[in-house]
Amino acid sequence: MVYRIGIVGSDNSHAITFSQIANGIDRENYVPGFKATHLFGFDETRNREVAEKGGIENVVSDINEMMGKIDIAFVVFRHGGLHLEYARPFIEKGIPVFVDKPLAATVEDAKRLIELAKEKQTLLTSFSTLRFTNTVQELKKVFESEEPVFLSVLGPGDLESEYGGLIFYGVHSAEIFNEVAGTGVREVCAVARGKNITATLIHEKLIGTIKIAPEMPYVFSLEGLTKKTHFSAKVDSKDCYKKGMIKIKEMLDKKQWILSEEEMLEPVAVVKAIEESIRETLKKHVLKF
Repeated sequence: MVYRIGIVGSDNSHAITFSQIANGIDRENYVPGFKATHLFGFDETRNREVAEKGGIENVVSDINEMMGKIDIAFVVFRHGGLHLEYARPFIEKGIPVFVDKPLAATVEDAKRLIELAKEKQTLLTSFSTLRFTNTVQELKKVFESEEPVFLSVLGPGDLESEYGGLIFYGVHSAEIFNEVAGTGVREVCAVARGKNITATLIHEKLIGTIKIAPEMPYVFSLEGLTKKTHFSAKVDSKDCYKKGMIKIKEMLDKKQWILSEEEMLEPVAVVKAIEESIRETLKKHVLKF
């Protein structure tokens, strides 16, 4: 079976990436069983660019034109604040949906999306494809087989991003943390110097940190400590989109959610908690000695 994809949101570079993988233009990362057939976006010039580069035949002016013509919607707007509005019509029609990171810009919207999908018994998934990279999965296996002590994730992000603030890019690091440690973050305490952030996460199994800075080169890295092993590595992201597409196909083939609602919701909650903690700690104690 070939699953027809409707891409919703042309502003994101991922619209091109996913359509090129689905349509075999990116031969190295091609995942058979997909065809990107429809595209919706706000900017006509950008729509033409994405359609041409991604081999998408149908550009629509209304997402309702996709109904009955696609098997899954990829909602990939850069701003997560648009995701609930544009994913909702597909979910209500029972059409499976992949929401590119972040699931939503707020915890409340993320909860609404998940609850709606459960109510309509519709397949839903949302993730950063970095979850499925070899580096992340390697450390996850170590943590599953040995008692974890400490986890640190470092990556880029911007508190003042025009696409909803820290959630736009900071969610990558939160998702990596979630994938390795599992759900279970109970407390978050964050501080910032300018736009550079260090957050301490108290997880039910370990203590961890997430470090985010807009000045940082485009790199994600991991450090993990168990009672037996020390692990430190950069995240190799070269085939992460292919791995993500394979996961989406798995969801469609098995007709099962590939991430639990907690796994999708917690990274959003962690990022929003980091933002809130920073706002609450603006009054700092100055050392006197």
